[in-house]
Amino acid sequence: MWRITLDRPEARNAISEPMLGDMSRALAGAAADAATRIVVLSGEGDHFCAGADLGELDGAAGGPGGNRYERAFEEVLSAVAQHPVPVMAVVHGAALGAGCQLTVACDLAVAASDARIGIPSSRLGILINFENVQRLVLAVGPKRASEMLFTGRALSGDEAAAWGLVNEAVPPGRLMDRATELAEEIASAAPLSIRGSKRGIGAVLAKLSIDRQAEGWRVADFDMMAADAFASDDLKEGVRAFRERRKPRFKGT
Repeated sequence: MWRITLDRPEARNAISEPMLGDMSRALAGAAADAATRIVVLSGEGDHFCAGADLGELDGAAGGPGGNRYERAFEEVLSAVAQHPVPVMAVVHGAALGAGCQLTVACDLAVAASDARIGIPSSRLGILINFENVQRLVLAVGPKRASEMLFTGRALSGDEAAAWGLVNEAVPPGRLMDRATELAEEIASAAPLSIRGSKRGIGAVLAKLSIDRQAEGWRVADFDMMAADAFASDDLKEGVRAFRERRKPRFKGT
C-alpha cells in the first residue's frame, strides 16, 4: 500500500503549485514501484482538501500563472485516473473544488458521513474544464452534475454516497479503519487481475466519453467559455467575496 498525504493543514490542504509537483512525483514513484498494489490518498489535519490555493486563483485571471497551474492540476488528475493501480481517496472535512475533482478522478473513495464534498465554481466565477465536467457527469449523471455545478452546494458524505460520488460513507471515527480495511482487501487480491480490471474500466469510460478531437467544435466552444471565465472580473470578485466572507456581486463580465 502506497500512501500519499496532502500535508498543508494550516491551509486546509488547499493545493498550491508546489504541491502539484510533489503529487506528480509521488504518483510516479508509486507507479514505478512494482510492489505497489493500491495508492491511498488522504489529507492531514481536519480536511481532505479545501480546493485550489486562492492565491493561485487570484493571480489566474488573464495571467500565465493560472494557465500553468491548470495544466499542472490536470496532469495530476490524469496521473490518478491513468495510474496502473487503483487510487483511493479518504475524504474527511472539506473536499471542495479541486478536492472534489481529485476525489472524482480516483477509482474509489471512502468518506466520513459529515464530510462536505462539492464544486463551488459558480460561487467563485470560474468554470472547471471539460474533462472534469465529463468525469463528474459519468460519476453521478447529468441531472445531479447539473445541480452540483449550478448551485455550488456541498454534499454531505452520506449524500455523496447515495449519489455515487463516493463508494461509501462511514462515521468519522471509523473512516481510516474502514479505508484501511478496503485497501488491504484490494491489496491482497491478484495484482494482474486488479491492474487489468482498472484498465478495462478505463476503456469503458473512454468509450462513454466524448472524444475531444472528434468533437472538437463543441469542446472548443466550451474551452473558450472556460478561458473567458478564467479572465473575468467575476473571478476576481468571487475570490474577493470569499475572502471577505460576503455574498459575491457578479456582473457576467
